[in-house]
Amino acid sequence: MSVVIAGAGEVGYYIARSLYSEGYEVAIIESDEAAANRAESLDALVVRGNAAASANLEEAGIREAKNFIAVTGTDEVNMVACSIAKSYGVRTIARINHTDYIDRPVSLDKFKLLGIDVAICPDLVAATKIVRILTSTPALVESDVFAKGKIKVVQVSPGENAPVLEQPIRDIYWPKGANLAAIFRKSDVIVPQGNDSIQHGDRVVIVGTDSAIRQTKDLLDIRVKWDEDSPISKVMIAGATRIGVNIAKLMERDVDISLIESDRQLAEEASAQLSSTLVIRGEPTDRELLLDEGVASVDAFIGATGAQGKNILSCFLAGKLGAHSTIALIDQLELVDLLNDVGIDLATSPRISTVNTILQYAHQSEDLVSLAVMQQGEARVLELVVTSKSKVAGKPLRKIGMPPNSIIAAIARDGMTIIPHGETKIEVGDNAVVFARTESIPKLKKMF
Repeated sequence: MSVVIAGAGEVGYYIARSLYSEGYEVAIIESDEAAANRAESLDALVVRGNAAASANLEEAGIREAKNFIAVTGTDEVNMVACSIAKSYGVRTIARINHTDYIDRPVSLDKFKLLGIDVAICPDLVAATKIVRILTSTPALVESDVFAKGKIKVVQVSPGENAPVLEQPIRDIYWPKGANLAAIFRKSDVIVPQGNDSIQHGDRVVIVGTDSAIRQTKDLLDIRVKWDEDSPISKVMIAGATRIGVNIAKLMERDVDISLIESDRQLAEEASAQLSSTLVIRGEPTDRELLLDEGVASVDAFIGATGAQGKNILSCFLAGKLGAHSTIALIDQLELVDLLNDVGIDLATSPRISTVNTILQYAHQSEDLVSLAVMQQGEARVLELVVTSKSKVAGKPLRKIGMPPNSIIAAIARDGMTIIPHGETKIEVGDNAVVFARTESIPKLKKMF
């Protein structure tokens, strides 16, 4: 299966690397010399030039491609490139950075007329994810939802006093409806066996129902940030960026929002766009300003400026001044564990949120419903539909022969969530939530 990607920046390169590692034939169109040189390290076909030029699209193999993904840094190039690519009969996905082009709700017909099958706005994706985490996860952990919300997947670092630490996995009794899918240890991905154990500094991936995962908080020594039965009521946002403003738009009807912005023009534009949000001129790293505006009483402080360093520093300061929880938007994924160690509750990357969304649409088919990328591209969570053609249909789990480093962590069946064991039979119509290292994906797809 082949895919053509327009743009080899951070997002384009990450998407290309992910798809290439799964066995896709990848071609990349890029005009920047340095980005094109880096893309060649993937052993992919790299065409140097304008992605909206028919000659370059044809050289990249658009006639044989199944998907065309436009993620250059220019919205207009992405839209024109998709329009031309669509004339070759491929499925098109475009990153649209500016919210000016996005209706609310998004007008799918408008983009269809332009030849764009899927339009993804990174700022809306990132804002929506943060709001979902804030409104559904009192422990404030990285999470994704599958099976129409019935199954949740969370990544969390166990606390220092977690009872699960140093215990053989086979001796740990997880709440009914929850399952340990993986252990992330530095750069390693471990699909745990009975003899394995969770060590200090590990992150774990837990799969299950929302209620069951909440019950793991004592086992994992996870501090709940606010009452599970009482929704958050007060949020402070640093930065009138598109992400910051969109978070405020999504929440201001139900939550008391204050937004801090140092730039006069951005502050005025944000004030004009928002209805009940209090927009404050000032620096989010100003200690006295934060105290005067009541940072000690906020349920969540969100660092959403355009500068990673300022996001980290403002979150660190807000936490020290009493904010119940802090979220920092970052670019460097390797900082996640470090920031957790210094007291920032959640570090999340808008780029990775965008990559996950694009890859989900790129993979979407009758058999593969959802997908999430984890551990800097080394692991996946997939939601696979069991059809009558699936090799796993009608077989107990112990006889399926799952690829190494993969596990069926949960099954959604007729509205129920099942944590499977060796004798659980996989049935046609099941939605299987599977965790796997990336190299196992091609075999999994064949099995399902």
